[in-house]
Amino acid sequence: MRAVEVTRWLVREDFPSVVPVKGVDQPIIVDGGQEEGTPVTFWEQADICPNPEPVTGAELGGLLRRLHSLGPPFVLPVFRPLDRLVAAVQASSWLHESDRRWLDARAVELQRGLDAVESRLGAGLVHGDAQLGNVISARTGRLVADWDNAATAPREWDLIPAAAEERFGGSPQLLTQMLTAYGADPTLETGWEILRDIYELRSVAAHIRRAPSSPPHAREAALRIASLRAGDRSIRWSPVG
Repeated sequence: MRAVEVTRWLVREDFPSVVPVKGVDQPIIVDGGQEEGTPVTFWEQADICPNPEPVTGAELGGLLRRLHSLGPPFVLPVFRPLDRLVAAVQASSWLHESDRRWLDARAVELQRGLDAVESRLGAGLVHGDAQLGNVISARTGRLVADWDNAATAPREWDLIPAAAEERFGGSPQLLTQMLTAYGADPTLETGWEILRDIYELRSVAAHIRRAPSSPPHAREAALRIASLRAGDRSIRWSPVG
């Protein structure tokens, strides 16, 4: 499992990451065979700091700058950010047919754009879900968690979540602080908008999957699809647990 391999290597590189339990052959597959079962991993318990100061955009930017300077000695998965969305759209019986057609066409359009992007920051190791919520406050300092989406990708991909926070009413200062600490500003490059649009489009996938049995997810999926189709970035989205 990539999270275990990546974090074991990061610990050797003195990068502040959560730590897999040593001496355990991971992942362990339960409730089925190798193909159908659920992979389970085990992690050292972090010594969480009580009442920590909130993680800042500047801290996240510094962590990402350090991460992006590293080159893993193993091959990571190919960057395919739209695969889960396409699968969710194809499998859904909940979607209106017009929305299904639009989502399919938009995914194709964005994939073509991605294929043509020349990354200013270059391709390399990315965390894949670099949000403030994935930085843990331990007594020893900040630790980065949730490495399941680590991949080789345009490095801009790790900077996009901070831009998407505006969709949820977040402050644009988060992105500004993060980019200042990171030491580069790729937001005026053509590829930035394409990656941002991919990130926002793919966020609908989980809500589409859960919409048939969860009214809150159905409402949020409908809201996000409608705002994406209208190209209206002023409509606020909400996280749904």
